[in-house]
Amino acid sequence: MYGMDLWGGSSGEGLKMMEQYNIMGDCSMMLTLGMDPDSTAPDQITDLTAIDPTSNSVTLNWTSPYDSSFGGIVSYDLRYSSDPIVTEDDFNNAASILIAGDPDSAGMSKSYIIHELAFSTQYYFAVKASDIWGNKSLMSNVPNLATWDAPEINITPDSIAHIILPDTTIADSIVISNTSTVNSTLDYSIEFINNTFPGEIYARLMPVNRLTDDVYSKENPDPYKGMSIRGSGGPDLFGYEWIDSNDPQGPVYEWNDISSTGTLVTNWIPTSIYTGTDEGKAGPFTLGFNFKFYGIEYTNIYFYSNGFISFVDYDDAYMSNGTIPSSSDPNNIIAAVWDDLDGGTNGHVYYKTEENKFIVQYTDWPGYYGGTGPFTFQVVLNKNGKIIIYYKTVQGSSNSATVGIENFDGSDGLQVANNATYLESNLAVQFSAEPEWLIADNLSGTIYNGNSLAVILNFITEDLELGNYSLDVVVSSNDPDNPQWTIPVSMEVSEVPVELTSFTAENTSDVVILKWKTSTEKNNMGFEVERKISNNQSEVNQWVKIGYVKGNGTTTEPKDYSLKDNNLMSGTIQYRLKQIDFNGSAHYSNKIEITVNNIPTEFALSQNYPNPFNPSTSIRYDIPVQSDVTINIYDGLGRLIRTLIDGVKEPGKYTLTWDGRNNYNQSVASGFYICKIKAGKFINIKKMLMLK
Repeated sequence: MYGMDLWGGSSGEGLKMMEQYNIMGDCSMMLTLGMDPDSTAPDQITDLTAIDPTSNSVTLNWTSPYDSSFGGIVSYDLRYSSDPIVTEDDFNNAASILIAGDPDSAGMSKSYIIHELAFSTQYYFAVKASDIWGNKSLMSNVPNLATWDAPEINITPDSIAHIILPDTTIADSIVISNTSTVNSTLDYSIEFINNTFPGEIYARLMPVNRLTDDVYSKENPDPYKGMSIRGSGGPDLFGYEWIDSNDPQGPVYEWNDISSTGTLVTNWIPTSIYTGTDEGKAGPFTLGFNFKFYGIEYTNIYFYSNGFISFVDYDDAYMSNGTIPSSSDPNNIIAAVWDDLDGGTNGHVYYKTEENKFIVQYTDWPGYYGGTGPFTFQVVLNKNGKIIIYYKTVQGSSNSATVGIENFDGSDGLQVANNATYLESNLAVQFSAEPEWLIADNLSGTIYNGNSLAVILNFITEDLELGNYSLDVVVSSNDPDNPQWTIPVSMEVSEVPVELTSFTAENTSDVVILKWKTSTEKNNMGFEVERKISNNQSEVNQWVKIGYVKGNGTTTEPKDYSLKDNNLMSGTIQYRLKQIDFNGSAHYSNKIEITVNNIPTEFALSQNYPNPFNPSTSIRYDIPVQSDVTINIYDGLGRLIRTLIDGVKEPGKYTLTWDGRNNYNQSVASGFYICKIKAGKFINIKKMLMLK
């Protein structure tokens, strides 16, 4: 008897299980208690379903079958294979996952997510249930489901570098995107290594909202998937952080059922043409104490049929969930399972006030669409401001919901999941503005195709010595082509007076427009703009000052600057800024580069501008091929006044200036003058008028 296979284990394991359930004794005792080791096997599982595919996982749901022996079902043998599972041999040859736990009574909902599956693969699934004696049920029904395609990761920027004044705080972000255009999930993890920054690294994860003009309804639901974060996250701007029971430092899952001790909600008020338990609200309900949420104290709460509670009385139940934070209503919410839900005739909501907490419990609350839910969960508001959501049962699909909290105007919030596979049975999620856990330096989650996540880093130079600090942000993912990215992050704490946040060049027609921006300035007199052109003319391959732009002295406000460079030649052009303090010290910016193809298709001499002029005018000419070029100025009688150009010119567009002086550097009189160009066989003239 004691040598029987228990959970596929040895006779020794069987003895341990018998000791665990205190059933060691003689056979007559076991027979008296109805614990016959030769009892019939558990009933067959016939409702196994496979749902919620991702690129590397599938969720399985089933109901615990009946078993006549002591303790009922104590384990499940899950099998999966890319080949059909038809026979017992197929079952035995398939990959196995053993799930052990507390004894299950018949009818309990079970769920398990199988991870590490291959991309774009059709899988078949089966399960057998085992009792304490090792009796196994017949093989279940065999559902099948295909995993999604591989994701495509993109990360911007590829590095972060800042020069920051002492006692300053700035924020910057790294955006992680799943750019795949087909169904896929990007599983990511973030780690900070090679850190020379002092103290703990603080980073928060924020969703990048998807922009859409589409309108969704119950008849036209939004099928778009979103993102989730695993384990813990935050802080948001206010300081809230979250952590779940899967994290070693997270809250303990504890279920305190109030369905028999709490008050049943019966006064559901419809907020649309649908029933109150489908699209409706209930409340206000008195908390029994002052509860502080995002710094504001509240005494009442409202329940909404679509899986969230709020401190605001809305006339809409908001069946279309959204991302958090968002300025769009609803705000001031605690979203446990914000989705298009419908309590119908089966779901119930209870509430209860205890000495230091307020509990609201949604029981067997299903989704509007078949296959979503039902869900049984609690939101517990503790008098000290801590919020804990307990999920007792998560059945069916749960990847179309939003989980998180948001402040009164949607300017701040903390999102745990949005339209992503995250929720599971026996899960607890805690929100607190004064967390009792250490901030982890390893963050992870899932990003569905077309979505992005911003990793926000704060650079704080308070009490830091002048010098350089750095770390590497390592992003690992399941993108088979880019399994790991490293983003170098550096900060220089310096007395350099100007924080330059951007410097760009844009080539439009025959002009390069330079733009730069500062976030702060200290004693900034201005910027000299320098240019260097690299082509086959060696004399231009040097830095030349082309302009000056006045600075803004000392300011903490962002400032924008620009300069146009008109005197262009073809080639690779580099620009840099020379920032000059009022005390004369100078600092150079990084160089930027742009390629200019300024080669015309034909010879030309343009009319001078301005015309009439005093005292100088600009003359533009085009050279399509290398040529000997002569440009002379003549007076009205044909006498040579000034030679402006006499030499070989490379192909390009040129502009020169005549300052109204002759070859002897003497000013000429008012009157008409002729500008003549000769380039190879090309000859042209323009008449100019000087007025003094």
